[in-house]
Amino acid sequence: KAGNVSHSAPLTVTVDTQTAINSIALVNDTGIPDDNLTNAVRPHFRVTVPDDVNAVRLSIDGGKTWVDAKRTSAGVWDYSWLTDVTEGAHTLTVEATDVAGNTVKETMSFTVDTTLSVPLIALDSADDSGVRGDELTRVNRPTFLLDNIDNDARHVTVEVQYGSTREVLKATQGANGRWSFTPAGDWADGQYTLTVKVEDEAGNIRQSAPLTVTVDTQTAIDGIELVNDHGISGDNLTNALRPEFRVTTPGDVNTVRLSLDGDTNWVNATKNAAGVWEYNWPGDVGEGKHTLTVEATDAAGNTATRTLEFTIDTTLSVPVITLDSADDSGNRGDNVTSVRSPGFTIENIDPDANRVTVQIAHDGSSREVELTQTGGRWHFTPDSAWTDGSYTLTVKVEDNAGNIRYSTPLD
Repeated sequence: KAGNVSHSAPLTVTVDTQTAINSIALVNDTGIPDDNLTNAVRPHFRVTVPDDVNAVRLSIDGGKTWVDAKRTSAGVWDYSWLTDVTEGAHTLTVEATDVAGNTVKETMSFTVDTTLSVPLIALDSADDSGVRGDELTRVNRPTFLLDNIDNDARHVTVEVQYGSTREVLKATQGANGRWSFTPAGDWADGQYTLTVKVEDEAGNIRQSAPLTVTVDTQTAIDGIELVNDHGISGDNLTNALRPEFRVTTPGDVNTVRLSLDGDTNWVNATKNAAGVWEYNWPGDVGEGKHTLTVEATDAAGNTATRTLEFTIDTTLSVPVITLDSADDSGNRGDNVTSVRSPGFTIENIDPDANRVTVQIAHDGSSREVELTQTGGRWHFTPDSAWTDGSYTLTVKVEDNAGNIRYSTPLD
């Protein structure tokens, strides 16, 4: 009634009817970023919210149980799961509450994947040129087949170790879904160790057991020898109708076969204790020139071929020796002479004779004289006068093939 007026202290009220969850991130999202796929069985989540949010909780069982996140900085809340989360797809529910009591929920799907098969690598059987499974090949650009590669494989690489050189190369997937690896260039002979590495979308990594492969693209025949090379050594001329051959090769050769004069029927040599291959022809080989073909195959399947020309010569004429008619001073043909150094003519000597000798036996002793062809004829005259008595002369001829013939003794 007195007209007095009184005011309260001002009251400021904030009306806040909503809040928000700005983002949810799977921190240990392994493999491809932001695909919410992880190989971590204890996932770590980060939630960003307005600064007035004072509680953030999470659930992965549809809200049956909740765990509280921890504020790590203004507007940022973190939680790392304390127990292992099972493999497979999950739904994370996040609930944020601000100081006004507003609540908001958001969900995020994520997957835990810790499974990846161990890959396998094998030399393609088409390129395994030796004994199957011996990891030996004569192919200098071999193909390798990769197995046990999961469908979610993201990176498939092959590490190749050759000596001190190491390369990491990409494998390729064919239209049929099969993974393989073939070098881009030719490999040098030697030993290679290959290891397959697979990484999937979750970041799981598995490696194969190492595969060691030997590339061997060549072999050789070191030598071919005619063992029963008679006469002059190394001239491949023999008087043996059943020739014997010896072949030397590298130690990894496992087959040696021989063919004569282009015959399509091959015979197999035998390896002796010293590692040398031998073969004795079981049947008579005809006179004349021949071509031996030798084929050697090593453990990798490489083949080398080499030929040897040789000649079989079993023919040699029987020599004849006669007293020169000029010195046959008695009755013609009685081989009685008054000449103390009589001359003798030697005939029927083949052109390939390489040694002609005369053996002279007299009075219980014998000596041999080697002759030389002069003016196209063979002749013998003693180099000193003979005493009276009986002399027996025999001519011996040897040719290049080692054949030997003797004349009928001349008394």
